[in-house]
Amino acid sequence: MITIKIFDTHCDTAYYMQEAGLGFDNQETHVSKQRLENYEVFEQMFAIWSCPRRTPEECWEHFHEVKKHFDREIYSQKSDRFIPHLAVEGCSLLNSDLSRIDALKNYGVRMMTLVWKDECCMGGAHNTNVGLTDFGKAAVEKMFELNIVPDISHASDKMAYETFELADKYNKPIFASHSNLRKITNHTRNMTDDMFLCLMKTGGMAGLNFCCDFLEDTDIKKADITSIIRHLEHYLELGGEHNVCLGCDFDGIDELPLGIDGVHSLGKLYEELKKINYSDALIENIFYNNAHSFFQSYID
Repeated sequence: MITIKIFDTHCDTAYYMQEAGLGFDNQETHVSKQRLENYEVFEQMFAIWSCPRRTPEECWEHFHEVKKHFDREIYSQKSDRFIPHLAVEGCSLLNSDLSRIDALKNYGVRMMTLVWKDECCMGGAHNTNVGLTDFGKAAVEKMFELNIVPDISHASDKMAYETFELADKYNKPIFASHSNLRKITNHTRNMTDDMFLCLMKTGGMAGLNFCCDFLEDTDIKKADITSIIRHLEHYLELGGEHNVCLGCDFDGIDELPLGIDGVHSLGKLYEELKKINYSDALIENIFYNNAHSFFQSYID
């Protein structure tokens, strides 16, 4: 057994399982019951995606379908060693209705990625220059009120900075559940150094994303474990020892870095960090303590 505990702040496993009609004991998904067996404790944020191929109303209806599957196949497996949490990825399912945020809170949603791609009722994604709409601002304020964490992964730069302004006004933290750094890999899905510094000022955190396109310029180099460590090193250079965690994006990406083929492979990253003399305390912060402490203090 790998004695270190793990908290991963983003995967699409619940969505994928429902779409494919799979149980949690399957052999196909990056996160599954068997792949967790060797960990002392594993906490996971399971995100339910608002697919842009669906209308906002269809996304709302589909959320409930995935939630039922999640409850039956995943949440029913909850134990002292396996702790699942629920999140939403993309807020088009709100369809400009603030009361739906109350409903999501009652369903157990703990974090909401504000947007995914293009524009929705919240505002614009990373491939736009659009900020928060008036509804988007009201929705973020509602999330603050209900202690649901707003997540700026996928947000446009303008939306991110407007969300930071609201966080400062309300003295609340912001998360980037699965985002890397633009200085290391120049992709709009990654954060600038200044965005991460603003995120830290709110008391928020960023999760390392394992998507190859966000780790490397894949036309030049295939992403691997060293690519993950390059982004981690820069997070640490910016002072993020207590503000960085894992946000692997398992089952939400087409290709994983060399050396990683599922959640069970996180031990390889752990061993590489040990080899380059990361302290046990720092590794434990990155792998578990930072995210666990955040959600314990902010939500519970």
